[in-house]
Amino acid sequence: MLHRILAIVRREYMERVRTRAFWLSTLLVPLFLGAVMVIPAWLAARGGGTFTVAVLDLSGRFAGPVGKEAQKLVNADTEKLHVTMVDIAPGPDPAATREKIKGQVQAGTYDGMLVLPEGLPDEGQPEYVAPNVAAFKLLSILERSVNKAIIADRLTAAGLDPAKVSKLTRRVDLKTLKLGKKGEETRDQGQGFLLSYGFVMIMYFSVLMYGVYVMRGVLEEKANRIVEVIIATVRPFELMLGKILGIGAVGLTQFLLWALVLLALTAPGAAAAIGLSGVELPTLPPILLVFFVVFFVLGFLLFGTLYAGIGAAFDTEQEAQNFQMVVTLILVVPLVLMMQIINQPNGALSVVLSLVPFFTPMLMFLRMTLTTVPAWQLASSIVLMLAAIVGAAWIVGKIYRVGILMHGSKPKLKDLVRWLREA
Repeated sequence: MLHRILAIVRREYMERVRTRAFWLSTLLVPLFLGAVMVIPAWLAARGGGTFTVAVLDLSGRFAGPVGKEAQKLVNADTEKLHVTMVDIAPGPDPAATREKIKGQVQAGTYDGMLVLPEGLPDEGQPEYVAPNVAAFKLLSILERSVNKAIIADRLTAAGLDPAKVSKLTRRVDLKTLKLGKKGEETRDQGQGFLLSYGFVMIMYFSVLMYGVYVMRGVLEEKANRIVEVIIATVRPFELMLGKILGIGAVGLTQFLLWALVLLALTAPGAAAAIGLSGVELPTLPPILLVFFVVFFVLGFLLFGTLYAGIGAAFDTEQEAQNFQMVVTLILVVPLVLMMQIINQPNGALSVVLSLVPFFTPMLMFLRMTLTTVPAWQLASSIVLMLAAIVGAAWIVGKIYRVGILMHGSKPKLKDLVRWLREA
């Protein structure tokens, strides 16, 4: 029995590993993930852009203060943003002046126009007119500069010193430190969240993708009648198990290759080596990679078994869509519950949900990236998953045994129940 299963595993594995699509996806996924993680940080470290803004101050009071505040913010900015504020006199016809500046903005003389209405600080709303209103860093500086200038004017009118008020009300930033299992403290400014989210999404798409591969593989063999020849030499359960393990091994091979890339990207000194000496990339403990592989394997075995049963029960992918959607919805549930887990990873609801076998691969791993999960919970989740895999294999194996040779009619739920009884 074992040698027949291994033969099927080898066939499924080699058939997919030798394809160009496998190697392209293996190469492109880490390049994409690396680009998503590195390029924004690299761009932030290299510069934030150069802008020239025309300031049309209809009040005649705020162009200077706004320009000074903007310069302070630009000087304090770490992203090398350069902003030049050009004060434009309204002239005898402010409306005509505004239209003239708009033409200069369209011609590229200025990147935008900041209009300060005559009624400031009590009436009117400042406006920024530009072809590009998605330069969020620039917009933030302009908005903060206008607000600071207006608040300073109001404070002065009330007999208060804006400098003293600013000093007394200056902002204090919260430094976040992640507490490790051994009491160590590491700086975390959101990298942990990004790491958690990224890994859960990889887990979701990988289990879904390789599960669908199993289903399509069974459907193709049924459609080509190859399965009828194969069944003459191996048992249906051996074929199902070999197909699941073979395709799972393909996914595992990709993960091992990706793990090497991830370890290299998050290793100490990697940021400096690629020119990001001022950027903190999330560190990746090796134990997380180990459990990522463990939960992927368990999740794939569970959902791959279900997808194999769906493939055996139907003749085409269109017919299988309804049942496939049910399994896919189960996979989506952990994504919906992510924020609850992130907010309270050790809460009662989080613990219970992470022990549900269908949710365990993503939710238990998500908890591991956020907090220290007790050993008994990890062990329990793995035991429960193994039990669920055995149960699913037993049930699906019966459906597979009958359905793999069925053709012509689309089975209903009562037919599946009947196959279970007959098998």
